[in-house]
Amino acid sequence: MRKNLILLPLVLLAAGAVQAGTYSVLQESQCNLITPADLTRVIRKAGADTGLDLPKGMAIHAEVQCAPDAAGKRFVYTIRAAIEKQVNDGEAQRWTTLAQQTGYGTTAGTATLLRQVHFTIRDVIRQEP
Repeated sequence: MRKNLILLPLVLLAAGAVQAGTYSVLQESQCNLITPADLTRVIRKAGADTGLDLPKGMAIHAEVQCAPDAAGKRFVYTIRAAIEKQVNDGEAQRWTTLAQQTGYGTTAGTATLLRQVHFTIRDVIRQEP
């Protein structure tokens, strides 16, 4: 896909469809350790750090889930990050996954969880779908 990315931005810019560094962010969070704004900020930072430039119809999708462990002092978390593309199956549109990365672990605080989200997003971007 790297070869196609050389020509694709020129075509999309000529059509006015995308600007460098723009992409959609889809997010889901079932973790009260972080806010939606925190999650969006980390996703955008990971995209900026890696030079992500997705065309229209593609998005970064991040899901974060966490729950207290048995002792209640730490949180067990799961992070799923994916690059998705919107496809048309006749009459219906849906999102399909092009690259996916999952991270999991335990944390006692927000900073560690957000750092892991950043690493997971960065790793899915490096898969070059």
